Amino acid sequence: MSWLEEIGRRVRMFVRRRKFARELDEEMWLHRELRERELAAGGMGSDEARYAAARAFGNATALSERGRDTWGWRWLEDFLQDLRFGARMLRKNPGFTIVAVVTLALGIGANTAMFGVVNAWLLRPLPLHKPQELVSVWRTRAEAPRQPAYFNLYHDYLVWASRNTTFQSLGATFEENYALTGAGQPEQIHGGVASWNFFETVGATPELGRTFDAHDAQGEPACVISHGLWVRAFHSAPDIAGRTIQLNRKLYRVLGVLPASFSFRILDRPFETEAWTLLTRANTSYDATSPLPVAVIGRLRTGASTAQAEAEISALQGQLDHDFRDEPKNSGVLVVNLQQDNTRNIRSSLLLLFGAVAVLLIIACVNAGGLILGRNAHRAKEFAVRVALGCNTRRLLQQLSVEVLTIFAIGGFAGLAIALGLLRGFAAWNPFGVLPPVGFSLDARVLAVTVVVICGAALLFGSLPALRVLRTRGEEALRGSNARATSPRERVRWRNLFVAMEISLSVVLLVGAGLLISTFVKIDSEPPGFRMRDVLVVDVALPNASYRTTAEATRFCEQILQKLRATPGVRAAGAALSWPFNVDGLTPLETEKQQGLPMEQLPRAATFEVSPGYLDALGIPLLRGRMPNDHDQAGSLPVTVINDEIARTYFAGEDPIGKRIRLRYIDQPTPTEPWLTIVGVVGSTRSVRYNQIAWDKYPAVYTSFFQRPANAPRGPNADNETVFLYVQGGPPLGAATIAAAVHEIDPDLPLGSVRTTDEIVGALRSQPRVRAVLLAGFGAWFCVRR
Repeated sequence: MSWLEEIGRRVRMFVRRRKFARELDEEMWLHRELRERELAAGGMGSDEARYAAARAFGNATALSERGRDTWGWRWLEDFLQDLRFGARMLRKNPGFTIVAVVTLALGIGANTAMFGVVNAWLLRPLPLHKPQELVSVWRTRAEAPRQPAYFNLYHDYLVWASRNTTFQSLGATFEENYALTGAGQPEQIHGGVASWNFFETVGATPELGRTFDAHDAQGEPACVISHGLWVRAFHSAPDIAGRTIQLNRKLYRVLGVLPASFSFRILDRPFETEAWTLLTRANTSYDATSPLPVAVIGRLRTGASTAQAEAEISALQGQLDHDFRDEPKNSGVLVVNLQQDNTRNIRSSLLLLFGAVAVLLIIACVNAGGLILGRNAHRAKEFAVRVALGCNTRRLLQQLSVEVLTIFAIGGFAGLAIALGLLRGFAAWNPFGVLPPVGFSLDARVLAVTVVVICGAALLFGSLPALRVLRTRGEEALRGSNARATSPRERVRWRNLFVAMEISLSVVLLVGAGLLISTFVKIDSEPPGFRMRDVLVVDVALPNASYRTTAEATRFCEQILQKLRATPGVRAAGAALSWPFNVDGLTPLETEKQQGLPMEQLPRAATFEVSPGYLDALGIPLLRGRMPNDHDQAGSLPVTVINDEIARTYFAGEDPIGKRIRLRYIDQPTPTEPWLTIVGVVGSTRSVRYNQIAWDKYPAVYTSFFQRPANAPRGPNADNETVFLYVQGGPPLGAATIAAAVHEIDPDLPLGSVRTTDEIVGALRSQPRVRAVLLAGFGAWFCVRR
């Protein structure tokens, strides 16, 4: 008989075990009856013959069990019997059952939910073709070789793509804001430019139409749009592929629509790209010598490693550093897995919180183990009676283990319901500003890990109370009360073990929560140096098709600021090309005393191009000199305002007003950057840099973008002019009022986001806030439960 036939036979016998048991009992009764008749016919009395037949036949119960062992699964029968008995015992003590189940459900629920978040971000592969082969390539600083510091330069990318041997392909992209017009109300969307092989590199399969190919790079402007934009702006039109849309007042042919699951973000930016335009030959800004920034994404060849790719690109870059003077100095190359790079900013927070909920689960399991230990101590007489009646300790241990597993299983099922609710709440909260590509769910991996955790916890934390049964002193338990079944010293030792474990883990959790809360409070209490209330921040992207030169962009800025300053409630208004809240990079700064020094030896400062009124709107105080004003125009003396960090560090003991500094962008023997005369000193502001928690003061230089050369062509990307409005004490100023002012100047120009400085700073501080809030919640839950 084959093993499949044997399994089939045992399954049939197990399903019909009551019938077979009844037939076996009838057959054994028949054998005893026949033997009894034979003995009676030989002259024995009826009672003597019955006893003699029973003695000859043996223990009917033992024979019956031995027979069932041969044709069934005795262990499964015992398990089901233990399961029913355990359920009855739990119903008899509802108080213990409810407390144990709720304790476990909360711990398992929090652990499962947090693992679901970690799984969605860190473990679940990106919805791309062979995502393990995809890598990002970045430039780094010598002092932080494993952290991205610079975007790559386009002319470097062209050399890498043509000379490398470790990549199947290398694609390039960079973010850009687009004004979408002609599809209803003008709308500002997040977009990006990309090389023709970008989607081929990442392995994106379109939902409709197609993506870019090599022929498109020589043809008319083309784009690919996201699923969300297709649904929202074009109402899921099935004929969208081949249609023409207007982005930044330029016509683009839509080639295709990406699937809803497609997600690609540069450096973990908290937004998704909605439209991708193609780099074509008509775009003269991107050529073989262009220093414009790009993010580079590569697909490794089979068998190639990130270390090999990094070594090869570093060797190529070594030659490029000599060929081009615009290369960042003291820099290196970093090649990192795309998924790791795309979660760089939130990885540490996720792992920290997952560790915290793991501690919380252990505390819950220790609590449940203590409850089970106490309950078993009160059942010592019951266990002693069962052992005295012939139950061996192995069977008793098996029954108690099933009972413990039942408690943990019920807690696990309740925990899954809690986890589902927590995942939905976490998605609604969205503390990181963006969700993973395929959302949060209790998929097969999460469920499998939860089952393993439940079984492991039951084995670990339920085995100690169950093994404790093996040491029950039956005679003492039968003679006395349950409390005397164990010596006082032994009871105290076991109780102290569980209490010590719980207290030590709780201290770890509470201390961690306290440290994170104190860190967040310190960060939140430090004055940023600018107004946190009553300041509106408005984004407006000016398309190059209508604003070709800096003079046209400056004229729009002057007009919109003039209109907004005349709006009731606006106390001050100014504009800038970047935020003061976060610093993306630092620029070499040269004073007159430092002339001749190599760029890598120069100090560095954050630079901001601002309009008159910017510093007043943000409330950055003037310490000496004057602010930038309307007289600082193109053709006039180039001026700058510095913060007191620069004044204290590089002009100690002297008045910086009237001194000159120069910002160095390109390393060359004779610098071409203009000297800037210092006309004012303002207070320092605090900013945060990428992937950092601490808010620090940086040396800062403020120049007027009104002094840019009037006829200078603008870059390939639309300038995102940010307007800052101080509105204290006036009537509420809504987005509609600001949009009306913008549309008086340019009816087709969409308004970007309208937020307060407090909202922006709060988003930038989300990492320490999420850690502190969740750990504080875990600590509070523990304290309340105690």
